[in-house]
Formats: sequence, structure tokens, C-alpha cells
Amino acid sequence: MIVAWTVGLALLAWLLSHTPFSEVREAITRPSIGIWALTLGGLLLSYGLRAARLQVVLALDDHTRAPRRWLGLRTDSLRVILMHNAAVNLLPMRAGELSFPWLASRELNLPLPRAVACLLWMRVQDLIVLVTLGVLLWPGVPLAWRAAALAAMVSGWWMVSWGMRRWYGQHPESSATAPTAPTPPAGKVTQVLQRLRHALLEPAHHRPMAWLLTLANWSVKLAAGACLLSAISGSNWGTAWSGALGGELAAVVPLQGPAGFGTYEAGVWAGMAAHLSATSPALALAVSAALALHVCFLLCAVFAGALAWLLSQLPSSPSPQRGHPPRGTP
Repeated sequence: MIVAWTVGLALLAWLLSHTPFSEVREAITRPSIGIWALTLGGLLLSYGLRAARLQVVLALDDHTRAPRRWLGLRTDSLRVILMHNAAVNLLPMRAGELSFPWLASRELNLPLPRAVACLLWMRVQDLIVLVTLGVLLWPGVPLAWRAAALAAMVSGWWMVSWGMRRWYGQHPESSATAPTAPTPPAGKVTQVLQRLRHALLEPAHHRPMAWLLTLANWSVKLAAGACLLSAISGSNWGTAWSGALGGELAAVVPLQGPAGFGTYEAGVWAGMAAHLSATSPALALAVSAALALHVCFLLCAVFAGALAWLLSQLPSSPSPQRGHPPRGTP
């Protein structure tokens, strides 16, 4: 944790040393009210899309009745997403991810193994969609390179799936409870692979709607971020979109500073720098634009998470008895 805070703050300090604070203040006031409204609206829409994906991935409507719905979304699913998103944004080193199993167990009455498998799958799905969007839409990449990258991704996915199926065939799930205890390193690897088994083989995880909602979520969020980056830096939309994608890919790195500061800005700068010259005026404003976007995302996540927590503390009206899978069900 100390290393994460040190690296994140040092990286942020280095970036700010190349960015006058006057430009940061100016960056916040540069976009019009319409651009800010568009960005905030896109971010809020992405929250709803994430909650809808959680409903599909967990097949909640197949097991439990929704206590309430808001615009078609289950309020319990929305609360989990908003509080989890706030924790991920605030805590360093992706420590906020640990809140999801607890929230899912508390709000959705979900067994912990099932919640861990769901979280693992959603992160795999997020990474696949982000990389795919980068391959398909990164400006200036020749069509042949895009096709080769997609072919490599498909081949890699097939090889990993084949290897996992073969391992599962040789190691039935019941072997995890066999009398002969494995060595500690092998036991840890086995536990991880068993979680991957649940994440990869759960039928609800592979529903087409889950993939469509994941794609829609990231498309909306990246587009919203690109609009704000473009308005502040004066770059074209394609360059700003690359910066928004760079920031999100940087957030995947496990070593994160407090609230992601430093790594996110570096990712945005790198994404924009890939299409701009070193003397470009837009690149000079990239860090201040990234800071404004990051603060916008962070404040929205915190306020939405706090509101969801507050609503979860209010007494709710009696709801029909919830049915859920047995505790032993993955």
C-alpha cells in the first residue's frame, strides 16, 4: 500500500511539475455547460449499463425478485455497482475490488464463491472489450494490423480455453477436497484455477446481452471522456478518444496510487501523445485535461456511492421471500 501511494503521488507530482496550475484552473472552466452535461450524462448512463450487466451476469431475475426497480434497473444491483465503483475509485492498488464480494453477499444474498467468480469474469470481460475497442478504433492503424491483432486475440482466447478445458478434465472439481493435500504452492494455483472454472463455465456469464451491455458501457464512458478531453485540449475527437482509452487501460495496472491519481493522467497523456507531436499545444494541455476528467469521474463516483449507501440504510418495505442458490452452489 505504501509503495502504491508513493508511486502514484510521485508520478502525479512529476506530471504536475510540467503543467502550470493556472492551466489546470483554466481547463476546468474551458468546456461549455453543454459539454459538462454531456460528460456527466454519459457517466451516469454508464452506471446504469453496469448495473444492468450485473443483473444479467448474476441472473438475478432468475433467482430473486427485485425489491424495487428504477427505469427497469433493480435497485439492489444499482446500489452494489455504485458503492463498489466508489470504493474502486478511492482506494489504491485496486483494493476497492475487495468490496464487491461483501456488497454482493449483503445486498444480493449471494454466496461468496459465486460473487468472487462473477467479479473475476467481469474484469476479464472488461479487459477483452477495452482491448477490442482499441484494436478496432485506435486512429491511424492500418487495416491489416487490425485484422492481425484481432486474429491474435481470437487465437489466444482459443488456446487459453483449450488449455483450461484440458486441465479441468484432468482435475475434476471434487479433487479440491480429496484427502491427499497438495503442496502449498500447488494448492494456491488450484484455488485460482477453480475460481476461473466457475467464472468461465457459468452459463449466465456468456449471455450475449452481457457482452452487449459491457460494450455499451465502455463505449459510452470513453465517448463521454473523449468529449471533455477534446473540449479542454482542443485536439480532434479521435486523439481525445485515444487518451480516454489510455487512461482506462492504465487503471487496469495493479499498482495504483490514491484514487488512481498519477497513473490515470499518465495513461491519458500517453494515449494522446501517440498522435501528437511533442510541441503540440493540445499535448501541453493533456495533463490538465486528464486531471479535470479524473476529478469529474471521481466526484461522480463518490457522490453516487454515498447516495447509494445512504439509501441502503433506509428501512425498506417488506418484499417477497427471496430465493437464492444454496451456499455450496458456485
